[in-house]
Amino acid sequence: MKNTILKSLLLLLLFNGVLIGGLHADKYAGEITRFGLGVRNTALGNTGLTDVNSPALAYWNAALLAESVGSTSDFELFHSEEFSGLVTYDSFLATWGKKDRYSLILMRIGIDDIPLTRLPDPDAEPSVDNQPYKYKTVNNSDYLAYFGFYRKLSSYVIGITPKVLYRNLANTNGYGFGADVSTYLKVTNNALFALKVRDFFSTQIFWANGTREMILPSIDTEFSYSFPTPIINTTSRIILGVDLYLEGRILSSTNNFGVVSTDYHFGLELPMPEYLTLYLGYDVKDFTSGLTLYLGQFQINYGFKHNTELDNSHRVSIGLKL
Repeated sequence: MKNTILKSLLLLLLFNGVLIGGLHADKYAGEITRFGLGVRNTALGNTGLTDVNSPALAYWNAALLAESVGSTSDFELFHSEEFSGLVTYDSFLATWGKKDRYSLILMRIGIDDIPLTRLPDPDAEPSVDNQPYKYKTVNNSDYLAYFGFYRKLSSYVIGITPKVLYRNLANTNGYGFGADVSTYLKVTNNALFALKVRDFFSTQIFWANGTREMILPSIDTEFSYSFPTPIINTTSRIILGVDLYLEGRILSSTNNFGVVSTDYHFGLELPMPEYLTLYLGYDVKDFTSGLTLYLGQFQINYGFKHNTELDNSHRVSIGLKL
């Protein structure tokens, strides 16, 4: 089984490498799809490819839906205010199905009430008598929808997530289509390895003004290991993730090697007895933390991200299991 999975992974990477070789794309065009999703995943350093319990499996790894067959239906409402409330981030997450499992994500990322200004006399320089005034406000909003499902090929599981984007930026708008492909490998009973190719066929964004952007495929990998926690007698989990880009990123990445660059993620999950789970993490350059409070069928999740360059981020969600 392991040999079959490893061969399939190699074929997947080979095909993706051939695909990438013939494309030219706009650098950072896909950043809007990399905000991360799920409060617990944010608190765990923006990891999630090996998180079977994430309510956002369509975003992280739809193949893991195969591991939760027969489980409850999960729903989560998510709200975040980034950078002192400048950016708002809202989403609805749902995972359902007994025999066949599916995952749906609807999300909005926006900057609202952006003032546009004019000069009373546009032909003159700004001055005390010619000060700019606000004549209207606009919103910059991005809407994304993900639908995740999986298929079994013999003993091999592959996750597929088609996605749709709609971008409304001030005076123009655009829409895009793409898909992510993912899989996982159980190394041992306690260890899990996962791989995802984002924008597998490249994601196209078509703008109303006639221009087009292309998001190149990128590769995300993650390894997690579960271990018994001394004293409190629970099972904790440690996670390490590596993202691989082929966009020639230099300043924005942790390491770069010409056209290839990498980012790193780290997470530590510490369940407390019965009612509480604590999270610690490191996301590229920022420390993260958070917790989940269990109240019967409900969960209250909080995630914090320390950003030294802009401002801290706070994410809150309410979850329900049925």
